[in-house]
Amino acid sequence: MSSKLQSSAMDTASVSKSYYTALSMVHEMTNELYEQVHTDDGEPILNEEYLYNAIQQYKKIVRGELDMIKSAAAQYRESK
Repeated sequence: MSSKLQSSAMDTASVSKSYYTALSMVHEMTNELYEQVHTDDGEPILNEEYLYNAIQQYKKIVRGELDMIKSAAAQYRESK
């Protein structure tokens, strides 16, 4: 009985929900980056240092979200 409870703790629906949460954040961050690299008038920002910093910040957050996907899959495998 207890192993059934453990497997239901991390079922495929939970894994899918974790994937959705992570990728939803990536989508939101991508939209924000697009806005960040343009002025309020819609012109692209060409300052390389600014772009570098904005991209580094984006990549740090996105990598964390992608790690969440890997962790969810690993937790699911471990619960089996």
